[in-house]
Amino acid sequence: MSSKLGVNDHHQAQILNFIRFTRYQRDLRLRAVDFCFNELKETRLDESTYTIDEVMEMLDRLLMNVKGEIESELLNAAHTNVLLLRQMFLQSEKWHLKLSADISELENKELLDKIADFEEQQFAGTKRDTDFQSMLKNMKLIPLNETGGTALLHMKIEELQAENEALKAQILGVTAA
Repeated sequence: MSSKLGVNDHHQAQILNFIRFTRYQRDLRLRAVDFCFNELKETRLDESTYTIDEVMEMLDRLLMNVKGEIESELLNAAHTNVLLLRQMFLQSEKWHLKLSADISELENKELLDKIADFEEQQFAGTKRDTDFQSMLKNMKLIPLNETGGTALLHMKIEELQAENEALKAQILGVTAA
């Protein structure tokens, strides 16, 4: 069955888990930005008047701290996405699949809006900073199934690869003669 995002229910659940994770990470970074502002208020705003130079220095420090937090978040998000891609690629390689992505679709406004709507529907009325923690409490890892159909598929793939190598050797033998 296809979901609102055009994927099956299992993949939609995986997307939902990833959205929970990113919402949690986003909340942590927003808290860090709040901390930068609160720290300025509590440690530097203790007088009633300031010179322009003092205000400029405080704002420059605040800007530096906020930029650092945002840069850290963007870098972390990029690396997290690479780890997610790595997991997907490793799983696909087990099945001898080669996945590719249409990078131009990553800025598709219509699809981005659809995902935003999906996220809004899924999390309407939930508290952002606790939804990831509650999901972690109930989440269990699904065991890898290397028996049954999976094992048979791997055996068949190995058999076909061996047959392919034998045919290559046979063809090379014919062309060498």
